[in-house]
Amino acid sequence: MASNQLRTLADYNFWANEKICSYILDAGELLVDKETESSFPTIRKTLYHLWDAQAIWLKRLNGESPNSWPSHNFKGNLEEAIKLINENSQAFVDYTAALKENSHLVRIEFKATDGTPYYNTVQEILMHVMNHSTFHRGQLITMLRSVGFTNVGSTDMIRFFRL
Repeated sequence: MASNQLRTLADYNFWANEKICSYILDAGELLVDKETESSFPTIRKTLYHLWDAQAIWLKRLNGESPNSWPSHNFKGNLEEAIKLINENSQAFVDYTAALKENSHLVRIEFKATDGTPYYNTVQEILMHVMNHSTFHRGQLITMLRSVGFTNVGSTDMIRFFRL
């Protein structure tokens, strides 16, 4: 996969995260904390997991190996969290835009939150993060519908390409 394709994935991820976040804001604070069956028990916890994963992987791409999840110390409201999630998604757009020729093939070392060392290429990490976010956005749409918020649209990549 060429670095320009990785940029397209990051652009799509930013667009789709903005859309899902706008649906979540429209649903409101009460619905995002209503328990529903999924990988995480609430919309907020699922959204924060998406944010945590993106934030940690971006730090790893930038040479850091954090050992805690960013949302664990977060005390702000939903609107503030969404602002940070969107900023994090934009950081992936910026990161991929700055990739030099073949730098996406560089293998980097990082540590998992438990300290276990791993090696992956920049490309593998970016593909993983974008796919991971897509998976959880799908869950979030299903969760929104299950708590009674049906005013959601598609975050499918083909919709992004049609813009």
